[in-house]
Amino acid sequence: MNKKVCVVINNWNGGNLLLECLYSLFNVTQYPNFKVIVVDDGSTDGSGEEVKRKFKNVKVIFLREHKGASFTRNVGIEYCLKNEKADYIIFLDNDVKIEDKSWIKKLVPIMEKEKEIGILAPIISTPEHYQTFTKKTIEYTKYVPSACVIVRKDVFKKIGGFDINFLFVGNEDPDFCNRVRASNFKIAVTNKTKVFHNTSTKKRKSIFWSFVSTYNYVRYILLNLRENSVFEIFSLIVIRKNFSRGYNPSNLIIVSDWWKRLILFPLAFLLNLIRIREILKLRRERNQFHFLSEKIKKL
Repeated sequence: MNKKVCVVINNWNGGNLLLECLYSLFNVTQYPNFKVIVVDDGSTDGSGEEVKRKFKNVKVIFLREHKGASFTRNVGIEYCLKNEKADYIIFLDNDVKIEDKSWIKKLVPIMEKEKEIGILAPIISTPEHYQTFTKKTIEYTKYVPSACVIVRKDVFKKIGGFDINFLFVGNEDPDFCNRVRASNFKIAVTNKTKVFHNTSTKKRKSIFWSFVSTYNYVRYILLNLRENSVFEIFSLIVIRKNFSRGYNPSNLIIVSDWWKRLILFPLAFLLNLIRIREILKLRRERNQFHFLSEKIKKL
């Protein structure tokens, strides 16, 4: 239990949800060596400042403008590895609640024992279903959402961070998972602990967010589509309820803005084609080091 664990929470206008997340984390967690870092992504609701006032033991990093999930996580990664000498980094969404006092105590030993695991997720429940679920102590999968995952530092030293060219949020975490697997690490889910993800708070129904989702979907497909992942082309209009399961019909739900995405697809595709050289280079180099300072390799 002496392994240093940093919990990175990226926040954009999290309001009371962020405070509830932090209260649940500190009131419940029993682990002797962890540090919480909130990367405030240009919030305009004062939530970052509120955290700084109420939680003296939380490091708050302020960004001047809204950069998106990939950028904020990368800022958190670099801080944790350089300044905190973290052995593991846990990514936590600001609308996640911790319910198990031993959640970190249960995740770290699995990572210590199973060295081939690069990313491990607990069971992640939501108001409607599960984002990850397993009945096993360890079940290997291709993808887990970044709402709550623990990642070993060797992953970042080998492949770097999240792709900052995804817009704001969406598809950056399955892309990261694919790069992790390409570098010979495994991805797994465990039933040893679980967290609650309050996804009912995410209301992104405008044309703007439909475009962001469509643009990121096209980028993800251009970067990652292979013969063994062809079913992912349907993720423009359907999503998986349990992200650690496959694209079987019982695991799919139609996204509410599917018709907007189809209308926006030609524009999103055209804008991605502008970056096609960069995309093709990254496609060929799935297991190479990207998106972090080169100093991270040497830590």
